[in-house]
Amino acid sequence: MKLKAMTKFKVGSAALSTQDITVVFVGIRNGIYKKYNLDVDVKGVEGGVVALRGLQAGDFDVTFGLPENVISGVAQGADMKIIGATAAESLFSVFVGKDIQKIEDLKGKKAAVLQPNNGTDIQMRWWLKKHGLEPDKDVTIVSAGATPARFAALKTGQVAVVPLVPPVDIEAENLGYKRIANIRDDIPGINHDVISTTGKMIREKPEVLRAFIAATSEAIKFVKDPANFDEAVKVGVEELGFGLEITKRGLADVLPTIPDGAKFNKKGIEWSIQTAQEVGVLEKNFTIDKVIDESFYSK
Repeated sequence: MKLKAMTKFKVGSAALSTQDITVVFVGIRNGIYKKYNLDVDVKGVEGGVVALRGLQAGDFDVTFGLPENVISGVAQGADMKIIGATAAESLFSVFVGKDIQKIEDLKGKKAAVLQPNNGTDIQMRWWLKKHGLEPDKDVTIVSAGATPARFAALKTGQVAVVPLVPPVDIEAENLGYKRIANIRDDIPGINHDVISTTGKMIREKPEVLRAFIAATSEAIKFVKDPANFDEAVKVGVEELGFGLEITKRGLADVLPTIPDGAKFNKKGIEWSIQTAQEVGVLEKNFTIDKVIDESFYSK
């Protein structure tokens, strides 16, 4: 898997406020990527759709983000595939304003998502319908931006319900906001952060992608070893900018969702496709083979 020469590798992530990305930073700091002759650089972007635009423009070799964004992009003609994952369960928790006591109280209120047809939008619409509320009728869906911006909209009372991820969800709890649901309890196995790349990268540099997935798999093994938890927390504090206790709790919550071998949950991808079809953002004839490539996993 080791490349013949040191190769620069650019990662775009919509997940710099989500602690599964700690895996990559640990891999960089511990020289795991360098073992494979990869010089990895991570850049945060505002949301998965922006990350995928950068991917298509050649700014990144891979991106990390919600699978629904990739599915929507491919449906619109983008040449890209999902090749792995760093969170194979949803990390979203649904938080509500302090005046909301039960789900029914959300009727007539607003829900904040990143933007239309984004994964946050698709999952929030599904969750509302599951609990008897019709999106755009009972609850107005508004675009508010990434996790920190959605939390800010909740705190200022602009919206009544938002999806948040660790460790921002812990910050919300500490401030007295109510976690009304965990999405992964309703939808087991839905991938949260998938690793995506372009068809061009797959055709022209498959060996580089294999090296990246192999190195990421090794970094995952390191982070999931209980003996390395404190080191991973330290890296998370320094790279993501949250306090020690919040980072500890957030990473402990995220660790069970990080898949061995950086493998995405195929059934979760199928769920994302089906749900995108149900909410009307994807044609019925869209099939999973259009959006996944399982050939880059370590043997």
